[in-house]
Amino acid sequence: MTESLGLTHARWKVIGAIALSNNGLTVPGIARVLGQSRQAVQRITDVMMEDGLLEYHKNLKHKRSVLVMLSQRGKEVYNTLRELQDPWAIDATEDIPVEELEAALRLVRRLIKKFN
Repeated sequence: MTESLGLTHARWKVIGAIALSNNGLTVPGIARVLGQSRQAVQRITDVMMEDGLLEYHKNLKHKRSVLVMLSQRGKEVYNTLRELQDPWAIDATEDIPVEELEAALRLVRRLIKKFN
């Protein structure tokens, strides 16, 4: 799904985590969300910045930990991903009742909150 956009699975996860945040995330914040090491996320974000997908911004809450945000190109790639992923996800789950999907989502959110 992401190959045509030049994204690996790891890059896709990073773009998604940042896109779903309201004001960007720090590298340690992305690492926590994805369950990855800070060092691994730093390597990925550095390359993605060089590729023009991400930007680093000053973090008023922390002098040494910058905020990672999507660049304009990164936003375009994310929107294209959603155009590909949303119909796929709908097709893949159309035989599952909405109530079950909502229950699964509530459970996943509880687990995320519990382990963060």
